[in-house]
Amino acid sequence: MHLLRERDAEAVRGRLGALSRPVRLVYFTEGPAGLVIPGRECRYCGETLRLLEDVAGCSGQVTLEVHDRISDPASSTAYGIDRVPAIVVLGARDYGIRYYGLPAGYELATLLDIILDAGRGAADLEAATRTAVAQLPGDVHLQVFVTPT
Repeated sequence: MHLLRERDAEAVRGRLGALSRPVRLVYFTEGPAGLVIPGRECRYCGETLRLLEDVAGCSGQVTLEVHDRISDPASSTAYGIDRVPAIVVLGARDYGIRYYGLPAGYELATLLDIILDAGRGAADLEAATRTAVAQLPGDVHLQVFVTPT
């Protein structure tokens, strides 16, 4: 079952048509383990997977790799994943981009921008912003939290 309507999939195909280099989406989920602990189940893992399958299906440059955090702890440790749903966006290298949660609604545009930036190997930033970032004394761990309204 697809989450993207055909009109939306066409728009995604148009956006991802700008990719000239491959991007790999590494998705982390938690499958049912038989014992469900209320409040601990991955509420949006299924929807996130279906959405990522739709996005990957919109471009031959985007591939999707799926890992279960419980049954494959080595992969989640390798990428520093400690919660699900989680998406690692890889271009020519790992830029440290981690997206947690369901990228639905307006957040899908954010994910598409991230995919395009990873494919380019650079973020689309103004010159003044690039200068300011270059002057930072060290690495910065940036987190953005979004809540549905």
